[in-house]
Amino acid sequence: MRHRFAVGLTTLASLFACADAARAGQTLSGQTASGAYYQIQVPDGWKAGDSLVLFQHGLSFDPPKPNPSLGPLATLQLQEGYAVAASSYSQRAWALFNAPDDNAQLLDVFKQKVGAPGAIIPWGGSLGGLVSLKLAEDARFAPVPGVLSLCPPAAGSRTWDFGIDARLAYDVVCKDVNSAGQLPKGAAPMTWAYNLDDIPDNLSDLQDQAELARTLLPVNVCTGVNLPPVLQNDAMLRRLNELKTFAHITSDDFFLTDLGYATFGLSDLVRAPDKLGGINPFTTTGVVYSDAAINTGIARIVADPFAQLYLRWASDFRGRVDPSTKVISMHTSHDQLVIPAHESVLRATLPATQLTSALVNESKPTHCGFNTAEGVAAWEALRAWIAGAKQPSVADLQTGCQSAVAGGVAGPCRFDPSLQPPSFDSQVAPRPASTAPNVDASYSGLWYDPARSGEGIELEILPGNKAFVYFFTYPPNGVAGSQAWVFGMGDIVGNGIEFADVRRGQRDAQGKVTSQHWGRIALSFDTCTGGGMRWDGPSNWGSMEVPLVKLSQLDGLGCGSTSTIAQASGAWYDPVTTGNGFLVERSDPSRLQVLYFQLNTDGTQSWMIGTAGSDGNGGYSAQLIEPTGTQFGSAFDKTRIDKSVAYPLSMQLACSNGTASIALGPGSALTFALQRLTTPAGIAACTP
Repeated sequence: MRHRFAVGLTTLASLFACADAARAGQTLSGQTASGAYYQIQVPDGWKAGDSLVLFQHGLSFDPPKPNPSLGPLATLQLQEGYAVAASSYSQRAWALFNAPDDNAQLLDVFKQKVGAPGAIIPWGGSLGGLVSLKLAEDARFAPVPGVLSLCPPAAGSRTWDFGIDARLAYDVVCKDVNSAGQLPKGAAPMTWAYNLDDIPDNLSDLQDQAELARTLLPVNVCTGVNLPPVLQNDAMLRRLNELKTFAHITSDDFFLTDLGYATFGLSDLVRAPDKLGGINPFTTTGVVYSDAAINTGIARIVADPFAQLYLRWASDFRGRVDPSTKVISMHTSHDQLVIPAHESVLRATLPATQLTSALVNESKPTHCGFNTAEGVAAWEALRAWIAGAKQPSVADLQTGCQSAVAGGVAGPCRFDPSLQPPSFDSQVAPRPASTAPNVDASYSGLWYDPARSGEGIELEILPGNKAFVYFFTYPPNGVAGSQAWVFGMGDIVGNGIEFADVRRGQRDAQGKVTSQHWGRIALSFDTCTGGGMRWDGPSNWGSMEVPLVKLSQLDGLGCGSTSTIAQASGAWYDPVTTGNGFLVERSDPSRLQVLYFQLNTDGTQSWMIGTAGSDGNGGYSAQLIEPTGTQFGSAFDKTRIDKSVAYPLSMQLACSNGTASIALGPGSALTFALQRLTTPAGIAACTP
């Protein structure tokens, strides 16, 4: 989704070429660990604590290239004293799975080579507009006082509902055309997606009509789009008009571009191993389409819940930004690639006091076809708003644009306060509403697959739509030890939780604790007592999906409950033995569910589990079982698990501290001076 704003601002560099303001005093470039390239420019006089602009480019099928563009406003921003930096991203096409991490690595490079910035201002257009919004809700980039987002696909994952609808509608409308008019099929079951090897390598810009026409020859056979009139027939034009009407498209050029995204972009999204890796996030079952023939004939598919979760986690802007963050977003009024309806989604996501959303009234359709004065006006309005000026209105943007034109910047100015974006559902058929409730505090507890009794997860829902998971299991063949556990912090997304950075810890012989990225875990719930888990670990651990049933819950936090009773619940540790710890659930007033986990000096891991009973005086005791005997993943066999080894536990917990002792044998014990590490959501703060 490259945007035309860069073309519209090509005069900006020359506009300031003779200015006496500060020029870029330092230019840095290179490559980060992810494989993304970066470029940094720093003006003379910039010092640590000054502001940094992070420019985000649009969608491209090009592989990462050195010296990515700093954006069409870089000359102006440098003269105003901002440092400017950009990443090429490490992924092609829909790069949202890695783009935040690529930017985080770029920020680390900037801190090391230049200095720590104060405020960070992300901005970009098209896909880059959405990346900019998502950086604002990522704690790694705080503080983000403002975002400039041009023509963003703010509906995130729903952007691709348009793509799957257009792709499958083509099959219906063109089904009776000869084989030359049929789009290539990919591997089952997603036959509507090209195989990766069938996507051309030179598709950097899907608005390149000549390249698209060459690679989408079946579309010409079916619809005659872009053919000379002498080669078009009535049947072709009828099919073309039906597909354009279905997609709310008036332009032949945009029809071809949109179909390019619905084939190449969509296929890369679902096939690429660094994105969804072959699982389908799309549903057409239950969708009602406006075209009767398409509604009757379209293929009905159902999303894999984990693919749906992965796509939503990577793509959706959820508005979880600091209340002081200010956003200016604008769209061209007839954009038929990233439709103006995305602005209605953004307006529903952010409070009106944090968002100025504007449309410019264009005479013919463009994607992000802003001119120089409009871009400068939006940037300067954002700067002033961040500095304490009142929130700019659409009329204020028009006034600012006119001032820029009066100063010699290329116009015209087309901001129009009377224009309102349509709803997204009016342009893209809505998917059936999910009946699954959103994850809340009552989901904290122990979960397991009954067919795999002997392993499971401890899930702790935290405030701020975060969650912690510990997966207690066994090592695969070839990995030392008799037990294993991994852990991760994740993001709650509706009825699911995505743990993108699950880690595995170890302790060396000197006692040093380290952790390495292990993989990812996704949880998807149908109810507050049932759901599923998918893990994608290293090659020797593999990928697998299993059902989940809730085994225990926190006292007072049953399904839908807002009670706050289970004060002892949470994670506890002794700072002297970092890497070891306890996970505690108060399951009723007289019992605790206790998990103990440990990193051993030989590099292996251990864990124990048990139910502790109360002595009535604030103390608890239990027999902690140390299960062993089986292996991870498909090699798991619950009949082989040995639970014969148990160790006595005694524990005393107060508000934020406590003690614990595990007897290992005559005269031998592990003792802990405990401190509270986490407090689950829904648990009242205790009084010391």
